Amino acid sequence: MKKVVIIGGGGNGLVVAQIVLDLIKTGEPIELVGFLNDNIPVGEHIECWPVLGAPHEWDRLDGNISFVYALLSVGKMKVRAEKFKQLNIPQSRMATVVHPSASIGFNVKLGSGVVVAANAVLQPGAKVGDNCFIRANANLGHDVALDDLVDIGPNSTLCGYAHVEEGVQIAPNSVVRDSVRVGAYSTVAAGAAIFKDVAPGATMLGNPAKRIR
Repeated sequence: MKKVVIIGGGGNGLVVAQIVLDLIKTGEPIELVGFLNDNIPVGEHIECWPVLGAPHEWDRLDGNISFVYALLSVGKMKVRAEKFKQLNIPQSRMATVVHPSASIGFNVKLGSGVVVAANAVLQPGAKVGDNCFIRANANLGHDVALDDLVDIGPNSTLCGYAHVEEGVQIAPNSVVRDSVRVGAYSTVAAGAAIFKDVAPGATMLGNPAKRIR
């Protein structure tokens, strides 16, 4: 039985919780034990699951427990990444959870701590780094590469050979053209269409997308 604790709370954390519930329905041997949260006291609940402590207290839990990092604030991907790195959780303790409706092609490589939500499609040869979040109905084309701590929004499409560097946030309904490189900790706004490489730290908006920050 895989035992999972979510680092986070309502919202993004409950998206992960739903994936776990749907895996349980298929007979997957997985259990959601509870949450680690900075703002809700120990013993209180997020929906029906107990808060077990703060994120930095992860090492007080049993060694057979794995973690999913579900903290996310729009526009704060660098802060999110720094918070995760400060926790010093070994990647061997991070759980990868894939919704049963997701389509995972052959030769796809998933890192540790990856979340793949409902109806996402990962085409053959895609490579996903550690602690990435691929949301509902996202489509990763063949041979797409995601570095660590990337967030891919719902209904987004990354065409073949696109490369998304660490900490990038791609908002819903975006499109990234084939072979384009999206620089570290940049943001692709909702509905943007990326046709050229994106500089690290940039914010891109529009179709065709232009840098606005």
